[in-house]
Amino acid sequence: MTVPIQFITVRDQDGVIAIGRDDLVRYTGPDQIVASALCLRLFARAFSDLSPEAPPHRNDIRVLVAFPGDGILDCVEMITRARTRNRLVIDTEAGPPEAPLSVAGRFYFEIAIGKKAMGYWLAKGFFTDSFIEQIKRHQDGTGSTQELADYQIAKHALIGRLLGAPDEQLFHAREVTI
Repeated sequence: MTVPIQFITVRDQDGVIAIGRDDLVRYTGPDQIVASALCLRLFARAFSDLSPEAPPHRNDIRVLVAFPGDGILDCVEMITRARTRNRLVIDTEAGPPEAPLSVAGRFYFEIAIGKKAMGYWLAKGFFTDSFIEQIKRHQDGTGSTQELADYQIAKHALIGRLLGAPDEQLFHAREVTI
């Protein structure tokens, strides 16, 4: 059984910072609850793979995203400060062909810490075509009361799957050259 990840930790010049999903939601806004769950799992996996001995220092983390959604970019910024410190690359064409397509780009991410880097792409089946259609129609808050309620239900169901899936069923990973 997978134990849900409660928070991730990074080092900064003055100490260690624990960042939980609630922190990410407060930073990105409540409309980005799915992005917060995805990023929590992504960075927990990357930190485990690339810096298993200790939390990585924010200044050592570089990120490439192939899905530049606002929530993803905000989560990356809160965790790494990569966006404001010029360590973020956005390339919607990056990643292997099997990385699932998103609203813009694909669900592929590269995380580098120091001299090690890994590429991660979401396993198929998490972001279904019907869910992506709901995002397109309702992420901006438009739709009937019932459509918006159904969208919230779908978002929370996806969050449960993202937070509860074992790493090996959530992400594919590969080493990348930096």
